[in-house]
Amino acid sequence: MQEQINSISDFLTQGNFNFRIFDMGRRVTRLSNQSFEKIENQQELYPSPFQQSAWIAVLFWDKHKTADEPIIWFLRFPIDELGYLQLSSRDAFIQQMVDQLGVSLQEKQQGKQVSDTLKESPFAFKPNQDRLAIFHSKAARELAKPASNYYAHMQKYLTGSIGYEQWEFLGLQGIADVVTRLDEDNNEANLAKAISSIPDTPLEIICNMLEHVEPNRVLTEALIAKLKRELETTKNITLLAALTRALSNSKPESLRINTWNILLESEVASEIEILAALSGRAWKDLMDDSLLKPFLTALANCEQEQFNILLIDLMAIPNMKEKVLKVMRSSERTKNLQEKIGVFFQLLTGTNNAS
Repeated sequence: MQEQINSISDFLTQGNFNFRIFDMGRRVTRLSNQSFEKIENQQELYPSPFQQSAWIAVLFWDKHKTADEPIIWFLRFPIDELGYLQLSSRDAFIQQMVDQLGVSLQEKQQGKQVSDTLKESPFAFKPNQDRLAIFHSKAARELAKPASNYYAHMQKYLTGSIGYEQWEFLGLQGIADVVTRLDEDNNEANLAKAISSIPDTPLEIICNMLEHVEPNRVLTEALIAKLKRELETTKNITLLAALTRALSNSKPESLRINTWNILLESEVASEIEILAALSGRAWKDLMDDSLLKPFLTALANCEQEQFNILLIDLMAIPNMKEKVLKVMRSSERTKNLQEKIGVFFQLLTGTNNAS
């Protein structure tokens, strides 16, 4: 007799599937099956919610077959006020899957084409092209699959042999493959050498993908050097924001933290693109009061709506709300920050709770 299905993990396990779970929110990262099960049972907070939601990719395939053509679900579920997965939405999705399973079996028996299970689901989402490329690259590595056919061309591009201006011929998947395989084929060293020569447009694409991996010291130093030159010259905000994202998970931490201090003390400190990159990708570093305080001070120079959006998103991260409130209540906060905080709490509760 089939056991009751109480979670996505149950659905996949009882269906005799092998599966992998990825967080698709702030960055594309693997969530262990054990951790995901605890998240579903509300034994763990969702580790890195984005826009107050859990953005998840479920990769699964029949245990008795190879993973040549796995099924992929991209799902978004809201997070509750405490930071847990909202079970009512998850349960509604499971019911939808169970119902659809019966329909699919009937269609198969009647010789009809089986419907796309997630096509009409309110919980499904479609990642942007950059993120989709990174996901496919990470999934390929997870399943011990080779890189795409675009990989070799991207490798050749990084050597400079075909000319750095010839970037329009690069495949997005090839860029993603190199980024997710920095530890192979001397890719990281070649990319570090090429950073100063790559035009802004392809460099922005590369940087947006680097946020999903952990650049080593050599690549980190090359990215920081490029960021510093950009601060001293043209101050291309879009490129600076991309470089910020690229450095957000880099090693060593000391170099990364020093770069955030440089940014927050610079002329571009209050640019919303850069602040969004910091809060969206370097949230772990903002756990430190020494960075959180100047970050919020800079954010207070932005429009009230921008301030509210980033603050609400940041406060949804586990253990971040208390740290933000501590800075908000500090006697050392600027007048501008105090005013923005006052309006923020008035909008949330109708009263000023930060004074």
